[in-house]
Amino acid sequence: MALVKITDGVALNPDSFKYIAIETKQSSGKVVYAVVIKIDDNSEHWIKTYDNKNDAIAEVKSYAKAINEADE
Repeated sequence: MALVKITDGVALNPDSFKYIAIETKQSSGKVVYAVVIKIDDNSEHWIKTYDNKNDAIAEVKSYAKAINEADE
């Protein structure tokens, strides 16, 4: 299957994709929301960081849509 572009500079093979998640992290004394994907070799890849949780959720939804559409 072809690679799916999910954001600038990041593409993945949907066949090797396991999950996408938002992890809460501390950075310079403030809370940030990291979007992370995990692939079938059990490696996790930090994709992007957001200051706002709702922005992170919206972006995960757009990534999930792109990945799901590739399966069709």
